[in-house]
Amino acid sequence: MDRFSWPAIVALASTVMVAFGAMFYGFSVFLTADAAGSDFSTTVLSLGYGGAALFGGLLAFPIGRFADRHGVRWVFGIGSLVGFLGLVAFSFAKEPWHVLAAWWLLIGPAGAMTYYEPAFIAVDQWFGARHRARALAVLTVIGGVSGTIFIPLTERLVTWFGWRGAAVALGAILLVVGWVTAFIFVPAGSGEERHGEPSRFSVRSLFSDRRFVLYTIGMMLSFGTMQSIMTHRVARFEEAGFAVASVAVWAAIASALSLPGRYASPYVAGRRRPTSVHAAGMVALTLALALAVVVGADWQMGAHFILFGLSFGVMLPLRAMVMSSWYSGSAYGRIMGVQWSFAAVIGAAGPAGVGVLRDTTGGYEIPVALLVVAMGVAAIATWMAGLSVFDVRSEAAGSAGDRE
Repeated sequence: MDRFSWPAIVALASTVMVAFGAMFYGFSVFLTADAAGSDFSTTVLSLGYGGAALFGGLLAFPIGRFADRHGVRWVFGIGSLVGFLGLVAFSFAKEPWHVLAAWWLLIGPAGAMTYYEPAFIAVDQWFGARHRARALAVLTVIGGVSGTIFIPLTERLVTWFGWRGAAVALGAILLVVGWVTAFIFVPAGSGEERHGEPSRFSVRSLFSDRRFVLYTIGMMLSFGTMQSIMTHRVARFEEAGFAVASVAVWAAIASALSLPGRYASPYVAGRRRPTSVHAAGMVALTLALALAVVVGADWQMGAHFILFGLSFGVMLPLRAMVMSSWYSGSAYGRIMGVQWSFAAVIGAAGPAGVGVLRDTTGGYEIPVALLVVAMGVAAIATWMAGLSVFDVRSEAAGSAGDRE
C-alpha cells in the first residue's frame, strides 16, 4: 500500500498517543507523593517501570518478526487488552511484588505492542520512500499530544478518583481506542506480501555493520536517558519545591512544543544526513538536562521544559527515518527489534538506577548529572554512525574507480 492512507495512520497514531499517555506519561504522575508514591517507594515504582521497559524490549524481536509476516493488526489488538489488564492489576497492588508483576509481566509487553516500535514497522510496510516522511510526521505529531493531554488528565483523575481509580480509567481508554484502531482501521495481511520480496535476515551481519553498532549505542544511551528523565522529572521538580500541578502543566507545554519538530524533522532528515540531525537534537537535549541538575528558580524549570520539548520533538521520528534508509524491507521489523532489545536494557536500567540513586543520595542532583553525560555520549556515537555510512560509500566509490 504505497499510498498515503489518512484513516489508517491517524487511527494508529491515536492508539500510540493513548498508550503512551496511559502507561508512560501517566506513570510520571503515579510516581509522585500524591499518588502511588504515597503507598510505594520511589525505588519500587522505578524498578516496576524499569522492568516493564526491559521485558517489553526483550519482546521487540519476536513482535517485529510477527509484524514482518502478518502485519500489526493483532499486535495492537492484543497489546491494548494486555495494557488494560496490567493497569487494572496495578490498581489492586498492595505489596511491592504486586507492582513489579503488573508492570513487568503485563504493562511492559503491552507497551512493546502499542508504542512507536510496531507503528514504525507499519509505516515501513504501508508507505514507500515517497510518502514515508509524511507518514512519520503525522504519526509522531499525533502521538506527541499524549503528554499534553495525559499528564494533566492523569493528575485530575488522581485528584478525583485516587491513583487506583485513575489507573483503571486509563486502562479502559486504552482498550477502547486500541480495539477500534486494530479491528476497524488497520488492514489485515502479511507484511512480506506487501513488500513482495523474500525475507533475508542475519544478526551476525548487523553486528559487522559499524553504522548499526554505533547507532545502536547512541539509541541505548539516549533511550535510557529520556526514559529516566521523563519518568522522574515531575518528582524531581516536586523535590525542588514546585507544586505537582505546576510541573504537570509545564510538562504538558513541553509536549506541545515538541510538535513542530516532530513534523519538520522527517522532511529535514530526508534532505540532510539523518544521523546528523538526530545528533543535533541530542546535543540540545543535553543542554536541557543540564538545567535540571540543580534547580533553584522558576526560570530554570521553564527553560528546561521549553528546550526539552523543542529538541525531543526533533529527535523522535528520526530513528525510523535512519533505519528505513538503511534497512527498509521484509526484515525491517526484526532489525528494529534487535536494536530495540539492546536499547531496552539501558532503558530499563535508567529509571531504576535513577530511583535507587535518588533514594541512596537523598536527592536528584547526582543521577541527573549522570544523565547529562550519557546523552552527550549518545550524541557523539550517533554522529559517528553517520560518518561511517559516508565512509562506506566512499570506499565503494573508490573501489569502482579502481575497477574503471
